[in-house]
Amino acid sequence: MALKRLSTEHGARLLLQRLIDTGRCQLEDFDQPSPNHANPEAYRNLLRDADSELEPKVELINPRDFQPANDETPLPF
Repeated sequence: MALKRLSTEHGARLLLQRLIDTGRCQLEDFDQPSPNHANPEAYRNLLRDADSELEPKVELINPRDFQPANDETPLPF
């Protein structure tokens, strides 16, 4: 199995969750950066953050989109 670069935070979250699900580590193992981490101040546990991929980015249907405004004139046909 070859190592692949993770391109998104969502992909990293899935990988970390898979490690926890298989019992290879625990959630608390990701709370501290590794000793040689380049920027420990910017480190964060991705599994403790909300995943923006799971939240809808747009509202698919809004009833307001189907109602004409009061000042619109109806079409002649």
